[in-house]
Amino acid sequence: MKAEVKESIAGYNEISRELEICRKYGIDYTAQKGKWKTAVERLHPKRLQLRVARIIKETDSTSTLRLVADSGYLPPFQAGQYINVFVEIDGVRTARPYSISSPPNQIAYYDITIRRVPDGFVSSYLLDRVKVGDTLESTGPAGNFFYNPLNHGKDLVFLAGGSGITPFMSMIREVTDRLLDRKIHLLYGCRSKQEAIFHEELRERAANYTNFTYDLVISDENVGDGALTGLLDADLIRNQIGDVSGKTFYLCGP
Repeated sequence: MKAEVKESIAGYNEISRELEICRKYGIDYTAQKGKWKTAVERLHPKRLQLRVARIIKETDSTSTLRLVADSGYLPPFQAGQYINVFVEIDGVRTARPYSISSPPNQIAYYDITIRRVPDGFVSSYLLDRVKVGDTLESTGPAGNFFYNPLNHGKDLVFLAGGSGITPFMSMIREVTDRLLDRKIHLLYGCRSKQEAIFHEELRERAANYTNFTYDLVISDENVGDGALTGLLDADLIRNQIGDVSGKTFYLCGP
């Protein structure tokens, strides 16, 4: 099995290490059922208690909550996955999924980036009432929206709209931070430049990494400054991407 494929399986390295120890010392690992159950539950817990360590204002309508575990351990995840965050608001208990925007190589915290939804029940609560030091309950990381080395190529096109940038941010950070052998071209559609989440960081990464290209597409105004104007439609995508053969496309809207 290719190393890249092995690394893409959450928890593979931890379980593999335990098996090697058993083999080395002649331990019957088939008898370690309780131990493996504990390891699996640690890697894929049903619930997490996460403390808000920092709140980062991204735009007028968007903030990032940086979440840490007081236990010091957070389960591994694939860039592009999400957690379900549970809240109780005025006696009503509900949950919403939020993509993790921090990269999986950053193991000290999860970042979730939240944009205010007009009349949004949960987004308004998280943005207006949650403060540093508060505790939130969540599921462990989940979802299938991530890079799969078995059937995805290494020439990737990301099509994002509004808050749909959040799972891509995790992927972009991982690929550039770890200098992975993949090319990414991001087309990011927003109504205005002011609503573009992570815009300055994306510009900096595009300037510093030759395997990452960033195009901001603004629909409601002509801002110049290198941004494209119009809708993120088929014609614009063809003009910017060119030949699509051999490319893998990912799409995430607000």
